[in-house]
Amino acid sequence: MVAPFDAKEFRRALGYLPTGVTVITTTGEFGEPVGMACNSFMSVSLNPPLVMICAGNESATLVDLRRSGGFCVNILGSDQGDLCRQFAMKDIDRFAGVPWTDSAAGPELSEAIAWMSCSIEVEHNAGDHVIIIAEVTALRVNPDEPTPLVFHRGKFGSFREAVEPLAAPAARPRQAVGGGHRAAPVAPGAYGYARGYAYGYAHR
Repeated sequence: MVAPFDAKEFRRALGYLPTGVTVITTTGEFGEPVGMACNSFMSVSLNPPLVMICAGNESATLVDLRRSGGFCVNILGSDQGDLCRQFAMKDIDRFAGVPWTDSAAGPELSEAIAWMSCSIEVEHNAGDHVIIIAEVTALRVNPDEPTPLVFHRGKFGSFREAVEPLAAPAARPRQAVGGGHRAAPVAPGAYGYARGYAYGYAHR
């Protein structure tokens, strides 16, 4: 029997999965820039090029996403934790002091490390969020290949390359019950995250 759990425990468990961090931007009803911090972003398909984001049902940004029919994904770099916090706050001008340029899909934040222009294809209701599937119509990346911002267990950090191989070359798979084989264990340090300032945010 599975032990019962509450929303706080569920959120804490999900925090063990590291994610990238983005700011989703679009244009408001009167042409004003609109944006929200979002770590529920992932690729869906290469052909056609599809991505997915999630927005809270009560999100003011969701209204503008639906109205505009598109958005820009701004993938954040390792030094942009403060920018993410700014776009997670309510009742402020999230674009205050933030350099950006206009695009057909939405504002492109000048210091992001990659940008994707997206056209909304379909949305699905999912509990207290909405899943939005969109086609990528244009993209560009920072040629300097800066390190990404990573969110893990309530903290910001970045990706660190493994100093050891994922498995020792001479490692033999262990025999499992039933005749199968277990994969060799992952080497310590194979994945690393340089932890930063603690912070949590929603998709609003």
